[in-house]
Amino acid sequence: MLVNRLAELGVRRVWGQSLGDLENVAVGDPDLAVLLADADGRIGEVNGGSRLGAALIAGPILHLSSKPGGASPMQVAGSAEDLLDILASPAGLAIPDTNAIHLDLDLNAPVPEGLTASAGAQRQPVMTLDPSMSSLRIMALVGPGVIRSGSLDGLRSFSRVSGAGIFNTWGAKGVERWDSPWHFGTVGPQINDLALAGFDSVDVLITSGLDPAELPGGLAHAVIQDVPPAQLGALCHGWETAATEPVRPPLYDAVSAAVGPMYEDESMPLSPARAALHLSGALPVGAMAVGDPGPSGFWLARTFPTSIPNSVCVPASGDGGFAAAAALVCAVEGRAVLAVADRDSPASDITEDLVSLATSLGVPIALQLWSNDPSGAISCAEHVDLCLHQLSGAAGVAPVGVNLELPDSLVDACGPVSPVFSP
Repeated sequence: MLVNRLAELGVRRVWGQSLGDLENVAVGDPDLAVLLADADGRIGEVNGGSRLGAALIAGPILHLSSKPGGASPMQVAGSAEDLLDILASPAGLAIPDTNAIHLDLDLNAPVPEGLTASAGAQRQPVMTLDPSMSSLRIMALVGPGVIRSGSLDGLRSFSRVSGAGIFNTWGAKGVERWDSPWHFGTVGPQINDLALAGFDSVDVLITSGLDPAELPGGLAHAVIQDVPPAQLGALCHGWETAATEPVRPPLYDAVSAAVGPMYEDESMPLSPARAALHLSGALPVGAMAVGDPGPSGFWLARTFPTSIPNSVCVPASGDGGFAAAAALVCAVEGRAVLAVADRDSPASDITEDLVSLATSLGVPIALQLWSNDPSGAISCAEHVDLCLHQLSGAAGVAPVGVNLELPDSLVDACGPVSPVFSP
């Protein structure tokens, strides 16, 4: 019963100890097993659809998660009924989150015939906006829950009908192409992003699928309407399609002016925007780039080209090691990936442990360690070759010289980096 329910929640494998006939990746260190489950759930399916990662550790404790470093009050399952109720609507499917379950029951006991959960997902009425609001200025800010719930078509329908431009947090990069007139930019990597987004100048701000960890300062706006991602398509039911495309606020131009020249920069050490562009260009369909929160992760969040949903993943939580963990998950399931971590990160020991684990499992990972150290300096052409070489199956760990310092022009435009990315 438990294995069947976990499969319904998207669980592909169990890290740590084995559970039933689910695929098991034996990991002796419980901390690594938990981190790998976090990464498994956070990267989701190839198309961005949600799933939970699972780790079984001594207790026995079942850790179900999509949030690196996430913590949760322990829930105790003392019976099959308890277990079904706990798993009826677990956290972490749309918005990254974590569940911890103490399996205080005999998993080999027979299950009563016809047993079902007494709990269930809370039903919500369908929300719509009155057509009289069509004259108002509306913007949208969306987070990873929109991608994880498969609600992109609804989002785009809403934006075209209402005339609302779309901002995304970095966990939702790719909901619109970078060059789409409906793409207003990525908010969250720097502390002045929200002010430059112009939310205080619109009549209504529609939010959906936000991960609070990506906006640690929260939102302050007079009229905010949060909408479940699955309801975005119905929000403007009965409206006529907007006659004109929206006008972007200052954030888009401010970021473009500051980082645009960096994409063309061929100097050594590499421009971080140019390095992010190389990663994006090298990835085949269905592949992704992953990074740790930190200096290198900031540049992926700020400058990775937004073209394909779920082609880049940098979590807003955790103490490091996510990039190597996510790369190992991808390697286990045969998914191409390029991972980026900071060479001088406090979490470098965790990364090394994961690299060693990957080698022992026979699934070497493709990991780049970015730093300002000139000893790792390579040219743009060499970096492109390295990306393609790592993706060819050669994998391996490679130091790469990248100028991770923030240019004054970007700080002047958007302020210091978010606390999420502080080294």
